[in-house]
Amino acid sequence: MTTADVHVLRPHAEDQFATELAALTALDDRPRPPSWRLSPWAVVTYLLGGALRDGTPITPKYVGQRRLMEIAVATLATDRALLLLGVPGTAKTWVSEHLAAAISGDSTLLVQGTAGTPRRPCATAGTTPDSSPRAPASRRWCPARCTAPCGRGGWCGSRS
Repeated sequence: MTTADVHVLRPHAEDQFATELAALTALDDRPRPPSWRLSPWAVVTYLLGGALRDGTPITPKYVGQRRLMEIAVATLATDRALLLLGVPGTAKTWVSEHLAAAISGDSTLLVQGTAGTPRRPCATAGTTPDSSPRAPASRRWCPARCTAPCGRGGWCGSRS
């Protein structure tokens, strides 16, 4: 089977909206947090849509309160985590995917789970090969399976 034979239900966000992300990258002259591909302004623009100064249209990916997306992006720009909470069908995964695409360029950096996902894989994080307080932090922390995608140096989202 070749890749041309594989049926894709929906392309990754960074592939589907590559033109918009490239236009935002080209025009984005605002400060960016370390390792971000776009500035917080550009991430919010990517999520909510609008027209760039060169006339490039950016389609909205989220239709809702602008302030919620501004708070989400501002939270991610700090050293804080972001938890999207809501009933099924409220675009939590969709927003996470697009945040990851705009921030890191890789929307596959999502850790997903459901109410039925056992906590054990995440509960084992922190078991250490060297638990001595004098050991370097990298030797005291063993990532759990659910945090492994975050170790690639990009942004990582979680869904449960």
